[in-house]
Amino acid sequence: MDGRDGGQPLDPATGERRRPSRADSLRLTRMPQIPRAAPPPGQGGGPAGPPAPARPVSPPEAVRPKRPTARRRAWIVAGAVLLLAVPIALAAVHRTRERPPAAAAAPVPMESTAEPETAAPSASPPAIPPITGVASSAPVTPSASVPASGVPSAKPGVTGRANPSGANLALQGTASASGSEGDPWKPANAIDGDPSSRWSSGFSDTQWFRVDLGRNWQISEIVLVWEHAYATAYRVETSRDGKTWKRVYSTTTGTGGTVKINETGVARHVRMYGVKRVSTYGYSLLELEVR
Repeated sequence: MDGRDGGQPLDPATGERRRPSRADSLRLTRMPQIPRAAPPPGQGGGPAGPPAPARPVSPPEAVRPKRPTARRRAWIVAGAVLLLAVPIALAAVHRTRERPPAAAAAPVPMESTAEPETAAPSASPPAIPPITGVASSAPVTPSASVPASGVPSAKPGVTGRANPSGANLALQGTASASGSEGDPWKPANAIDGDPSSRWSSGFSDTQWFRVDLGRNWQISEIVLVWEHAYATAYRVETSRDGKTWKRVYSTTTGTGGTVKINETGVARHVRMYGVKRVSTYGYSLLELEVR
């Protein structure tokens, strides 16, 4: 029979205390020990005597529930998260289905980078450098071509029509002047080829006379035929556009008569610019010839 000391069972082999096992705990919980009564005298083979006092039975230890392991706790947490995530996902899907579709955005018009055919080039063409006469019968090129890149190509040199016969180009030109002495001495009289007619300016030093040849020509000579009222100081100039002038001759000791100026170049306009008169009258030209 198992012995007990203070509620701790004893090992029958060694007599030492041992920790109650799970079987002992279950047995004590389910089947508590009842103190045995002493057998009556004459029974049980033992001598008759007073009954032995019953030992107090200590209450069985409460069975401690096992704590959940780490893996079990992880499964519990995962289950709780899953239970919360499912209704949230269902609610989000329901809201997405109820939301009206957004209106399609209108396409943004894209500006064309292609330059229209009629657009002018952004950069001005380079200035025409002055050139000396080049024999050619080709007409003047009005402007340089503009490539697709928008940068104007190099402008070819300006050329004028040749005058191989040496004709007086002023006869088909248009004359103008800063002023005239009167109607009988108008500017056209100095380019009509008649040496008996003339142009006479107003009576002041600063006066000018010019002829427009109508187009650029290859010129080689300019001739001035003065009347008695000539210029002692003057200059002769040529121009292609009537704005920029090139000086081809000048003097401060003019003596009148016929003055021939050799000039090889391209010009449309020829001008005499008077600075000082020989007398109190104006400047008087019988003819101005251009070849």
